[in-house]
Amino acid sequence: SKANVFIALYRQRREILSQRNALEAYADALRVADRHKNDFIAMLGHELRNPIMAIRAGLQLLGRQSDEERRAGIHARMEVQAHHLSRLIEDLLDVARIDQGKISLKRERVSLQSVIESAVDTSRPKIDAASHDLTVVLPSQPLWLEGDFTRLSQVVSNLLANAAKYTPPEGRIRLSADVDQDQVRIHIADNGVGVPHDMQDRIFDLFTQSKGPDDRSRDGLGIGLALVKQLVEMHDGAIELASDGPGRGSCFTVRLPISA
Repeated sequence: SKANVFIALYRQRREILSQRNALEAYADALRVADRHKNDFIAMLGHELRNPIMAIRAGLQLLGRQSDEERRAGIHARMEVQAHHLSRLIEDLLDVARIDQGKISLKRERVSLQSVIESAVDTSRPKIDAASHDLTVVLPSQPLWLEGDFTRLSQVVSNLLANAAKYTPPEGRIRLSADVDQDQVRIHIADNGVGVPHDMQDRIFDLFTQSKGPDDRSRDGLGIGLALVKQLVEMHDGAIELASDGPGRGSCFTVRLPISA
């Protein structure tokens, strides 16, 4: 009947519209992904070029410099750039390894205090370079975790480096820990540029960076927090961000299960 034909045509039209909407949404997602890829390639080129140029310039200066004290200073600056380059590449490889399931944790019983001490030592050069005031407050009793010491230290050091990066010189960074039932909570708070409210839900996404007033996001690739989140979740933990918005600082809290 004509009614059945009309109903069939109506359903067919709805199906076509639904498929078209799905294709348009997929195309939009591809355009966003392509833009992120282009932004990432541009940032990667910037990040790789700077230390490589500094190392090349240092090598040229070393060849013309006979004063041992000046040679030592040039060598030290080259080491800093080489370390930055190495850390950048390792972070990129870690993200790829986790996505491919190629990272396995070397779980052991480790103390929270030793993890924090290692992370602070790793992050100290960046903190001191910006003349930040770092305060560390930990429980007096030992707290034990079941996890990979190197990866847990990497989580805390990346968060400290992030705080140092997004806090203006001579800022304040506070690292503290407490116990909440069967979990330990590690807090890294700063009085830096803060995180806009519209970015807080995606701050842990790959290649996402908060933009401060002096655009500190130009340094880095936006992979540090994504890597931190992945490593924390591999330890059966969780991470969250609290920020009152631009200019109001931020606080990252890592929750990890306490070892029985």
